[in-house]
Amino acid sequence: MTTEEKIILATISCIEKYGIDKTTIRQIGREAGVNSAAISYYFRNKDALMKRVLDIALNNAFDMDNFKDSAGLPLSERLTAVMEGMTAGALKFPNLTRAFLSELLTSADEDAPVVKKLHAFLDTLRDEILIARPEKSGAEVKRLLIQLSCATFLFPGAYQQFFKGYPEIDLTDDAARSAYIRELVDKLLL
Repeated sequence: MTTEEKIILATISCIEKYGIDKTTIRQIGREAGVNSAAISYYFRNKDALMKRVLDIALNNAFDMDNFKDSAGLPLSERLTAVMEGMTAGALKFPNLTRAFLSELLTSADEDAPVVKKLHAFLDTLRDEILIARPEKSGAEVKRLLIQLSCATFLFPGAYQQFFKGYPEIDLTDDAARSAYIRELVDKLLL
């Protein structure tokens, strides 16, 4: 692993431990086993490093190749698998997810990277749904996907505390998460 890769992975680890705003170059250096001069050499400053890390994480989060194994499954199983994978990722990296959501919530720029990636991801799913369910309109499918995304990886994935006290919707439990998402997919595909 290169020094640059170590710094990137250490940055992700620190974001998850401390949050994006409280992560420091010193913490990243300690985690990566490098000094702050090495971080400056590769990334100039903390803002450039954070931008690079968020770009990498964003590209990975919305990469349909992550869901190759579910291609060809019946529509409800495919959607369930994709939404489960996205939700599991949001739960594994909640602070990165919050950083993406923060950009979604605060940016009026529809060309913001997170907006473009999310839309491209949802458009791919929309096209798959329209092929499998041609009786549905594009607008109807877009609404379905927004509802499904908000109810799975976007909102509860990042803000799990809203589900505390509702053990039947414990998204950290694989079986409960699967049942919750399967139920949503089935209801929305009617």
